[in-house]
Amino acid sequence: MKFAFFLFILTFVIGYNYYVFVRGLSLMPSITYVRYLYSIVFWTLTLTFFVRMFYADRLPQTANIVLSAVAFTWLVAVIYFLLILLGFDLIRVINHFFDIYPRFIKENYAAAKSIAAILSVTGVSLLLLYGNYRFNNPNTTRLELSIKKPLPGNGIRLVMMSDLHLGSNINGDDLSRFVKMINRERADIVLIAGDIADMSLKPLIKWDVAGRLSKIESKYGTYAISGNHEFYAGEKERIYSYLRSSGVKLLLDSVAIVGESIQIVGRDDKTNSKRAPLSEILKDIDREKPIILMDHQPFNLEQAQNEGVDLQLSGHTHNGQFWPGSLIVKWMYELSYGYKSKGDTHYYVSSGIGLWGPKFRIGTKSEIVVIDLKSKI
Repeated sequence: MKFAFFLFILTFVIGYNYYVFVRGLSLMPSITYVRYLYSIVFWTLTLTFFVRMFYADRLPQTANIVLSAVAFTWLVAVIYFLLILLGFDLIRVINHFFDIYPRFIKENYAAAKSIAAILSVTGVSLLLLYGNYRFNNPNTTRLELSIKKPLPGNGIRLVMMSDLHLGSNINGDDLSRFVKMINRERADIVLIAGDIADMSLKPLIKWDVAGRLSKIESKYGTYAISGNHEFYAGEKERIYSYLRSSGVKLLLDSVAIVGESIQIVGRDDKTNSKRAPLSEILKDIDREKPIILMDHQPFNLEQAQNEGVDLQLSGHTHNGQFWPGSLIVKWMYELSYGYKSKGDTHYYVSSGIGLWGPKFRIGTKSEIVVIDLKSKI
């Protein structure tokens, strides 16, 4: 199954790169060395993605960072070039049947192609700069929600983040920025809804992630759950042990009682096919007291409602990271991003403070979420 998936991804990535390559080659002048140079540069950049995916952890840290920046920037750039070229080809097909080109294009077709190419490269470059700016300037999303159960002082402040994906690409310096954002909010409880690690433990130790996480300030502490990425390197138990050394309380199909009455429930990630059913985790819980659930992947939302959960927090989707990914995840999930309520249960799916791979937010945002939870009674 894994080999079949890998083969599909390999074929897909090479396929759309080949399409963009061929269309780009048609715009090159008929000078042999120029066409050779274009071919070498294009396929070298394409190869960086595969080197990054399969060999990056064997490289020195600095080389890994540079390789990640080049590989993931090229990945996003080619996707946008693909969309532009598909649009141009669609117009060409329509023109073939309905002759819609204006006289200027008909009389100056070669020049029009060159102008379109220049505008496309410029547009994609500006879009990438904007997307990187959006990633490097995360937002604070604020919600005020009410539940029909008593709370300490009639209300608490939760600060939630998810999908840090800490590794060689999003590193310790990024984490320190995230921690400063959290500490400014004077949280009662800090919740981390999975995917703290991007893959392996090594870069977490390199960047002293435990030391930086230990600087998070809150009244009742920091609670976290697993995400799918903690499973990928085959060393999740070592990652969990390391994260616990920071003072973060890791909840894996377990419950923590906070402030004598607030029940924080953490599910192990859906990647674990043997994780406990939600009903089993909650079988001994006091349903007259507040129940806050963290579940990394926002599937089967009705389960939380059926079990009397007051608030479910999830991540995982990244809201697609960059358009049109946001359209894809919106189709995949009942709630791919943002707030929703079902009965007395509130749900929030975060787009994440970090992301996988490319450091670009185009049509989405990086965020921490501040929830002022009030009591209606």
